[in-house]
Amino acid sequence: MSAQLHDDDDIVARLRADAPGYPETGPDAGRTLAAARRALRRSRGRRALGGMATVVAALVGLTAIGPIDLPGIGTFATPFGYDTNSLPNQGNPPVYPRERMLQDVAALELQVLPVAEQLGLTSYLDEGAAWGHPACRVFTWSHGAFRDRDSDCANPDDPELPFDTESDAAFTRVSDAIENSGVNIYRIEKGGWGPGTSFHLRDGSWKWNWYYSYVPGTPPDAPAEEQTETSLGVRLQVHVSGDWWFTVEPDD
Repeated sequence: MSAQLHDDDDIVARLRADAPGYPETGPDAGRTLAAARRALRRSRGRRALGGMATVVAALVGLTAIGPIDLPGIGTFATPFGYDTNSLPNQGNPPVYPRERMLQDVAALELQVLPVAEQLGLTSYLDEGAAWGHPACRVFTWSHGAFRDRDSDCANPDDPELPFDTESDAAFTRVSDAIENSGVNIYRIEKGGWGPGTSFHLRDGSWKWNWYYSYVPGTPPDAPAEEQTETSLGVRLQVHVSGDWWFTVEPDD
């Protein structure tokens, strides 16, 4: 309590110094002291509210799943969220707009598919590091099957070998081709997800999986869409162009 009164006395002393003529005693001195105390409380209140607002803003930034529209600024992609154009958002189940799908399959056919075929690729997985876990890679190609052998990436009975120099270089070739295509692919499987080769989109959804499939021999009169009922829900396959399909299915 004595420290509080000492602080108030200092404030009054400063006020008197800045405004000569204020009496040291009497009603005016009392009003001055009261006004100083109110100003001090308001100042403390503003600081407390400012600190609370900072904490709330940080929590919103850490927990928001999608982008936030900020008036006068634009769309802000939050940490751990996703960019507004990164995920399909049309229909139920959701798919990309047709123009986007046409652009993606053209880029995959030009940049990624030739490399995958040259290397005899049957499996590619590039899981980035997150939440204290290391990045994990799986790669099966014409020279064998390889996996990062970190304990967080592999089980002791996994048959894949550790990456050697040649396989590491081949993996980098595929990663570079994906980056050049501009399509956010993290996984490629040949025959593992139905016919043909599937190119899986990296996303933050716990509800859906999205991937493009290259299925040679697709007939010219293939239906525009095919729906299949699975134990988890409806799988939707959209014929994009030529031998290319886009698939969305429930995530297990």
